Amino acid sequence: MAMLFQPREQELRRAIEARPTDAAARSRYAIFLQQQGRVSEAVGHFRSALDLAPRSTEYGYNLALALLSDGQAGDALSVLDQQPSRAADALVLRGAVLNALARPAEAATALRQSVAADPNNADTLYDLVLTLLKVDASAEAAKLLDTGRRRFPRVSKIHAASGMVAYLLGRNADAVRAYETAVQLEPGGADLFVSLGDVYDATGDLARAEQAYRRSLKLDATSAPAHVKLGKNLAKLERPVEAGREFAEALRFDPATADAHFQLGKLATARGDHAAAVEHHAAAVKASPTLKEAWYQLGISYKRTGDEARSADALEQFLKLP
Repeated sequence: MAMLFQPREQELRRAIEARPTDAAARSRYAIFLQQQGRVSEAVGHFRSALDLAPRSTEYGYNLALALLSDGQAGDALSVLDQQPSRAADALVLRGAVLNALARPAEAATALRQSVAADPNNADTLYDLVLTLLKVDASAEAAKLLDTGRRRFPRVSKIHAASGMVAYLLGRNADAVRAYETAVQLEPGGADLFVSLGDVYDATGDLARAEQAYRRSLKLDATSAPAHVKLGKNLAKLERPVEAGREFAEALRFDPATADAHFQLGKLATARGDHAAAVEHHAAAVKASPTLKEAWYQLGISYKRTGDEARSADALEQFLKLP
């Protein structure tokens, strides 16, 4: 049976067998398992290591991290509560765990403490900003980013976060400048170019928005959301045939993209093909039953094909949605 394991794993298992009460041996094996993507197995060995050395903050941290990775955020929080720590990395982990538990206000408190403990960590500042946006604290986020841009002038995600906050506050020109800086610092960031396209769109600069979306797709041609955004941009530019191709591409990579079906339905309606509109709007509400506008358009499309009963059903569902 031992021959089924790789040489490194055999070595680690033999160390545990030779010293079953050695917490460090258990931890080393758990780290190996985690690196191999075998997180559920790693959890058991991290837990054994902590049981053998219950005062070890290292083993407690590793167990909590593994539990979070394994989708057990509640258990991870219990471990962190048993070993409270003011160390920056432990506070970051606590913030991540609380965010996973949909408790962003508490997560923000932990991340504020982490930023105070380690003010030179750009990643933690970024995480704090995103968490503050969840609790409608955009003013605090903007203030932090004013300092963050001076402290981390070459970190693209800080400029991207600045663009995000400015966009949410309606300061579109500031958002454009921030995202332009972010893509200059990280020209391979496909998501950054999507966000840049969004802020160009918000300022009415549809030509630059198209360029940004195309640049994103050049970096990641499989992104269904980016194809949808480019398609919407092309529709605004009154290029429906090209727009339709982009929505079809989105569905090629993700057939359950409700917005792509919805947009194709709108294009079908515009050209008078109501049967195709029904097909696409029906697919949109199947993929996303809460997409209210699609239910409305489905009802109208059914009516235009003469199917009064299904039209009434779809419009009834539209009225039920908030």
